[in-house]
Parts: sequence; C-alpha cells; structure tokens
Amino acid sequence: MKIATLASALLLAAAGPAFAADNIEGIVLEPNPARVGQPVTITVTGDSSAAVYCGLKVGFGDGSDQRLVVGDKEPFPKVTTHSYAAPGSYTVRADGTKVDGRFGCTGKVKVQLVVEAPPAAAMPAKATKAAGPACPEGYKMKGKAGKKGDFTCAAGKGAKKPEKVMDCADGLEYFQTKSQLGCRKVGKK
Repeated sequence: MKIATLASALLLAAAGPAFAADNIEGIVLEPNPARVGQPVTITVTGDSSAAVYCGLKVGFGDGSDQRLVVGDKEPFPKVTTHSYAAPGSYTVRADGTKVDGRFGCTGKVKVQLVVEAPPAAAMPAKATKAAGPACPEGYKMKGKAGKKGDFTCAAGKGAKKPEKVMDCADGLEYFQTKSQLGCRKVGKK
C-alpha cells in the first residue's frame, strides 16, 4: 500500500506543476487610454508550451464579451479588437470558460482601460457678414441692397461729391444725381 501511495504522490508531484501553471497570463491593451469609437487591440497572453486545448472569455467591461478557443493550431497569444461607445473606465478580463466543448483555460487576468471622449469638434470660425455695398463718406444707405446687389445711397448734410465713381457688380451700372448715387440694374432710370 505504501508503494502505491508513494507512486501516486510522485506522479502528482511530477505532474502537478504542469497542471498548476495558469494558461492565461496577461492582457495587453493598445492603445490605453483610447478614444470613443477607436478600435482597441486586446492581446491575451498565455502559456501554450504544452498541448493546451481550452476556452476563454474576453469580457470587454461594457457588457459584451467574446469567446475564443486555444489549441495547437490556435495558440496564445489571442488577439481581438473592440471599440467603446462611451467614455469611462472599463475592466477588461480574460477568464477560462467552456467553449465548443473545450474546458476553460486556467487563470484569470483583468486590466483597466480608460476610454476618453473624442476631442471637441473645432468651432467653425464665426461667419463674417458678407460685405455689402459701402456708401461714400457723407452718404447713407437708403433701404437695403437688392437681390442683384443694386443699392442707393442718399446724401447727408454737407455730403461732397465723391472723387471717384464706385465699382458696380456685373449687370449693374453706376448712377449719380444731386442727392443720390449707387448701382442700379442696367437700363433702369
């Protein structure tokens, strides 16, 4: 009986470290911190030295997860990507779980991920009011400019006749009377 017990103890001692070592060893997150909507690469590292056939669940910390299998044709590291819809701090976990008939890998690892809000959209430069027609010194705009850009300026008290005629837009002509000047549609009197 002692020989059988001793043989069992030696067998367990020899086999023990192989079974005691965790398959799941770590998680690497790139980038960390990340931005909302930016894909995060999640790499689960582990020991694939022995013929390991197991399943693992990667929990993204936002209520969703992904289940992966590990085997000789699918060894560690296991890589997946995930994007986050809201800023915050998320705990990304890798835990052994049964997947496709495979027992769960051994070990549990968790890492914090910080997801930042996207940068505030640059405010558009304040639109400057389109420069409308300018009346010469001593004259004041009479009403508003027309759709074609036509306008009339009325002479104020002490207004002097401008030294130079105003430039008018295409389809308009300059006019001047004793008390008014401006640009009007061609042919209009």
